[in-house]
Order: sequence, then structure tokens, then C-alpha cells
Amino acid sequence: MPLSGPPHVPARAGRDWRALLESREAILIAATVLVTLIAGLLNHDFLAVSNLRFMVLNSVVLGLVALGQTLVIITKGIDLSVAPVLGLAAVVSGLLATRQGLPLWGAVLLVLALGAVLGLINGALVSSISIPPIIVTLGTYSLYGGLIFLYSGGDQVNSVPDSYAHFGNGVLAPWFPVPIPILVLLVIMLAVWFLLAHLPFGRNILAIGNNPAAAHHAGVPVKHTLTSAYIITGMLAALAGLIYVCYTGSATATTGTGDHFELQSIATVLIGGTAVAGGRGSVFGTVLGSTFLSVILTALVFLHVPAIWYSAGEGLMILIAVTSNSLRRTATPGRSA
Repeated sequence: MPLSGPPHVPARAGRDWRALLESREAILIAATVLVTLIAGLLNHDFLAVSNLRFMVLNSVVLGLVALGQTLVIITKGIDLSVAPVLGLAAVVSGLLATRQGLPLWGAVLLVLALGAVLGLINGALVSSISIPPIIVTLGTYSLYGGLIFLYSGGDQVNSVPDSYAHFGNGVLAPWFPVPIPILVLLVIMLAVWFLLAHLPFGRNILAIGNNPAAAHHAGVPVKHTLTSAYIITGMLAALAGLIYVCYTGSATATTGTGDHFELQSIATVLIGGTAVAGGRGSVFGTVLGSTFLSVILTALVFLHVPAIWYSAGEGLMILIAVTSNSLRRTATPGRSA
């Protein structure tokens, strides 16, 4: 009787493992770890606990904005106004907290309502008047940015109450040492995933992204769905603004726009695997993309790369992500992009 060889692995199982290793999510995890190790070797301070914590919290803010941007890009749209929405929410909540003692729960409700209204304006213009999303949100980018200066009058937030600081930097309990913002991001990530994967609204978003005309003829409420996508995006950007002011303790009239959150969120979504052509997206990939981009941008600072290259780097990553998505789509023509 011949000696038995290695256990037989079904071809399908081999393909599954290969697909897993070649997935965008696995590549992002590996790339994030690699960049972290390289930056840590070149500058040991990069691996300091305080810096790792900063990168994680910064990726939470970006991740929240990008999750909303994911919904919009899946519909073949784009939202450039997320940056001033984030900034306006940060400034309004921060100033009301310091000037009038607005409680944290009131700030949460306020920013969500503010984001919903601003998102509704974007969604209504895109869906009802059929103005291209890039034109609408470019206009509201300037409009909402002007509202920050109008409301603040040049004042800035320099500190926040303890309850706000705890929300941005604290943990739920000593025995569960996970920062609250991370828990918020995880809850929102699961909610967006459930929306896309299991609810009719999510299926409508995917249908619109694949073929708006066909979706309309199939009975999909296109206008309502598009408007709702921009409302959710506005709410998540505003929530990100509240978390930003809570964990940094500061906000100015250029918060959001000065940090180029609109470009960073787009880069994050595309890096995470969402197709710029619409109809396909990865919620988990978006969150991993926000972590990867946060690590990259922080590494550039620690490696003393001139700031002028930061925006160039973001643009380069967008081009690489779009090209990669296009090549994957060409290689697998049967998949919806």
C-alpha cells in the first residue's frame, strides 16, 4: 500500500484562499503593516503609543466621512462638500459647548440634524434638478465653507468640556480599553454594511450605480434613494466633525477644508475598492483605506517629507486606485463595477 501523500485540497478551496489573499482588503492590511514597520525603522518615534493612537483616531474621522462618500460614489456621484460640513459641525458644536454649555447629547443631535439638512440640499439639487453631483457639491463646498466664517466670526475653538474630551479620547470602561471613537466607527461601519447588503435601500443604491435608467424602469425610487444617500453622507461628515473637535479640542474656520478631507475621503473610498464607475463598493475596504491613508500621511510627516508633496501623494493614490479598479474590471468583465 503506497504511503499517503499530503491531504487533497479541493480546487475550489484553493481558489478561495487565493482570492482571499489577492483581495483588496488583504492587500490593504499588508500594505498598512508594511508602511508602519518601514516608517518605524526609519523613525522610532513613529511607533510611539501616542502617535499610534493619533493615527487611529485620525483614521476614525476620515473613515466616517469616507463611509458616507462610499454610498454616494456607488451611485456614480461624488460629494466635495463633506469637508466644510465636517468643519461647520466641529465649529458649531465646539463653540456652543464652550459658550453656552451645550451638553454632549445635544451636540450629537445637533450635528446629525445639521448634516442631514446640508446633505438634503445636495441630494435635492442632484436628484430633482439633475445637476451633475460634482457641480452641485463644488458649489455647496464654497457655500458651506462660507457659513463657517459667518457663524464663527473668526473665533475658534481652543478647548472643550470634559464630557466632550472623554467622548473623543476616553474609553467606555477601564476593563474595555477601546477608544469610544473606534466603537462609533465600528457601529457605523456595520450599519452601512447591513444597509447595503440586506436592506432594499442598499440594493437600490447598487442598482442606480449599475444602471440608473434600468433602475428607474424597474421601479426603484431613484430620486428618493439619491437624496437619502446624500443625507446620510452629510450626517456622517457632521458626526466626524463632532468627533474631530472632541479628540483634538480645537476647531477653526478652515477645519476640514484646510485638511483636504474631501480629497482624502475620495482617495480612501477608491483605495478601499469602490468603483468610480458606480455599482460596487466595499465598506470594510473603505475603513481599511482610511487607516492606510492615515498611516501614509503621518509617515510623511515623521520622515520630514515637504508638505507640498502631501496633496500630490493623495492625487497619486487616487490615480493608482482608479487605474487598479479599471484593470480589475477589464480582467473580470463579468463582474459589475
